Amino acid sequence: MVEPIISDVMKQRTYIYMVIATMVLLLNGCEKEYENPARITYFPEFVMEGESEIIHPQGEPYTDGAVTATEAGNPLTVNIDVNGEMTGYSGSFVNVDDPDKYTITYSATNVDGFDGSVHRTVFVVPPAGDLVTSIEGLYLGNVQRTPAFAVLPQYSNLKYIYIWKTGDDTYELSCALGGYYYIGRDYGYDFAFQGAVITANDIPGNDFSISQATAPGFGNVADITEFTVDPVNKVMSFTGTADFGNGVFHVQLEQVQY
Repeated sequence: MVEPIISDVMKQRTYIYMVIATMVLLLNGCEKEYENPARITYFPEFVMEGESEIIHPQGEPYTDGAVTATEAGNPLTVNIDVNGEMTGYSGSFVNVDDPDKYTITYSATNVDGFDGSVHRTVFVVPPAGDLVTSIEGLYLGNVQRTPAFAVLPQYSNLKYIYIWKTGDDTYELSCALGGYYYIGRDYGYDFAFQGAVITANDIPGNDFSISQATAPGFGNVADITEFTVDPVNKVMSFTGTADFGNGVFHVQLEQVQY
């Protein structure tokens, strides 16, 4: 009669031990399952020599300032991509042969696959004309819409409007509305009124013939009239009229001296 009782007690103890062991295993399993040791990722840090914005003469050799990247003090490989805004140029160096706004992107990737980048802007510019024998140059755009629509934004010191030579007496203008949409409203170069060719019949006499300009992003065209040049104050003025409602813009271009 005793043995069965002892046996039952031992079974109960064994069962308790098994329950405890199972709980320990479960607890240990939970610890491992939720184990998430802290991990720190270090994003690329950049050091860029030289200015972040540079005006550079067309045709002159360009030497880029060094750019380095590190991750927690360890060097990373820096990739370089260059893009021209007006020409659509894409490469690994600044094309000094063509006037344009070039954006240099320096990028690097850390060991965890996170990217970082810094940028430099290089304005490759044509020679600054004297506005007597040449109207080439780099200009700040100042634009007002017709007075009846004064509630719309008026813009000043827009960086930059280009005029470059295409022949003995012909020039091209980067935006026939002085950069109102593409710089002022930051729509991008597709919304610049491009392609206007200025034929200088007599610069001192303010005698110019000018073709239409087109904005690819809008699909609209613009005409330039009342084009005059002031060589003393290094300013030229004109009216740009786009073929959409209320599209009259008074533009003054102030030549940048460099």
